[in-house]
Amino acid sequence: MPTDFSKNSLNAIQYATKLFQDVACEFYLLNVFRMPYFESEELMAQDIKQLTLMEDQMHQSSREGMEKILKELPLNNKHEFKIISDYNLLGLAVQQLVEEKNIELIIMGTKGATGAKEIFMGSNTGDIIMKNNCHVIAVPENQQFRIPKEILFPTDYRITYDLNDLSPLINLALTCGSTIRIVHFTDKDKLDDLQSRNKVNLDKHLSKVEHQYYTLSNNDFEEGVNCFIQSRANIDMIAIIAQHYGFFQRLLFKPKVRVLSFHTNIPLFVIHHLNE
Repeated sequence: MPTDFSKNSLNAIQYATKLFQDVACEFYLLNVFRMPYFESEELMAQDIKQLTLMEDQMHQSSREGMEKILKELPLNNKHEFKIISDYNLLGLAVQQLVEEKNIELIIMGTKGATGAKEIFMGSNTGDIIMKNNCHVIAVPENQQFRIPKEILFPTDYRITYDLNDLSPLINLALTCGSTIRIVHFTDKDKLDDLQSRNKVNLDKHLSKVEHQYYTLSNNDFEEGVNCFIQSRANIDMIAIIAQHYGFFQRLLFKPKVRVLSFHTNIPLFVIHHLNE
C-alpha cells in the first residue's frame, strides 16, 4: 500500500484493511521520498554531511508518518503490518518491493482529473498498473468503502482465460459474496467461434461464483462501462484483465486502463493476464 500521507492514499489504506478484514494478510506500507532538486553549482556547495543529515531526517519523518497511520487503524489480529521508507522513485520502489517480497496485490489511491488533464493520463497509479505484473486495486479519492457485492467484468471474449488469470477475481468474489456481471460490448449479432469458445471456458471457470452475462451494443469501452454502471447504480467494483503479450498489445490496452483509473468513481481491480 503506497502512501504519500495524502487523504487520497489514506483512504485507500482504510479501504484495503476493510476489504480484507476477515482475511489473514501481511501488509507493506510504502513511502518514498526524494531530496529536493539542487542546481549543480548549489549541490557542489552543499556540505556532504548536511545532505546526509537531511536525508536521515526525511527518512525518520517518513517512518514516523507511517507509524502514525498504523496507530489510527483499527486493531485486527488477522493483519500484520510492515513499513518501508525508501529513498527512491515511486515506480521503481514499488517494482522492487513486488519482486523482493512476492507481493500479490497493490492497493493505492487514484485521483481524478478534470478539464484538459483528462486527455493526458500520467498518474502514478496508471504507471504502476502498466509497469508491474502485480494485480492492482485503484481506489478513487473520497470513495466510501462498500463490500463489493456486484463486480463489473467487461470482456470482448478475445482472451482465452485460464484459472490462474481468474483466481484473484474468483477469490475476492467468494470472500465478499459477490456477483460478477460479465458485460460484452459489441455491434455484431453473435459471437465468432473464438469468442464462443472463450465464453464457454469463462463460464466453466466461474462455476463456483454467482455470475450473469450482458451484451450491450456499444463499441466505446469507456462509454459502455459508464452506461452500464449508471443503469444498475449498484456496481461496487470494476475488474478488468490486463494483457501482457508484448509492447504492441500493451500499447493498445494502455488507454483503457488509464482512462478508467481516472474517470470511474468506483474501485478498479486490474488483474494481469500472465500467459505469454
